[in-house]
Amino acid sequence: MADRLKHKLLLVALTAMLLVLAVPSWAGQVLVYSQSPNYNGLYASQNDAAGLGMFAQSYDNFSLASATTVTEVQWVGGYYNPQALGPISSWFVGFYANNAGQPGGLLQSFTISGNGGETFLQNDSLGDPNYLYTTTVNFAAAAGTQYWLSVVPTIAFPPQWGWGTSSTGDGTAWQTYFGVSGSIPSDLAFSLYKTQTVGTPEPGSLMLLGTGIIGIAGAIRRKLGA
Repeated sequence: MADRLKHKLLLVALTAMLLVLAVPSWAGQVLVYSQSPNYNGLYASQNDAAGLGMFAQSYDNFSLASATTVTEVQWVGGYYNPQALGPISSWFVGFYANNAGQPGGLLQSFTISGNGGETFLQNDSLGDPNYLYTTTVNFAAAAGTQYWLSVVPTIAFPPQWGWGTSSTGDGTAWQTYFGVSGSIPSDLAFSLYKTQTVGTPEPGSLMLLGTGIIGIAGAIRRKLGA
């Protein structure tokens, strides 16, 4: 009877260990940079599918404390002139080098079909409807290096689309509007994420776990043999 109980308890202990080891890992998005929206207005950024082309493009700068591969970008923007929802067919998302405090050469770009998961947030202080947009990218950012991000929807004018403002950056951004470029006195709202795999125990933790379970099994064996 004691031997049968001992075998059952050992089986329970080993089963518990296997269940822990069998927990699957999963990839989650971890925030690495954020400029939250303040809903104080919009700055034009648009590729007009009706004939004007990319007549407006806005940019904002960022730098990361450690080298990171950015895998997701979110941004906030909306419609004005008029304040009506427009059909976005695609997005241009570009990462640029820094050139003496303004956007430099294009480093990498992504063209995304669709409206970027357009999700209504709220109206800003001017009554413009603001939306959240999200897309996946794959941009390797070096530590402490200044980059510029630009997001431009392809949408027929009217309406105009604009990038929403923020108060949590360095207080400046950049815009090219009908060929004229210059700084704008506001940050723009966006967030950057990286992919991080969680759920898989580290090798050291697995070793400690296995040792602990073996110790428990030994204690059970000794107790039953007493």
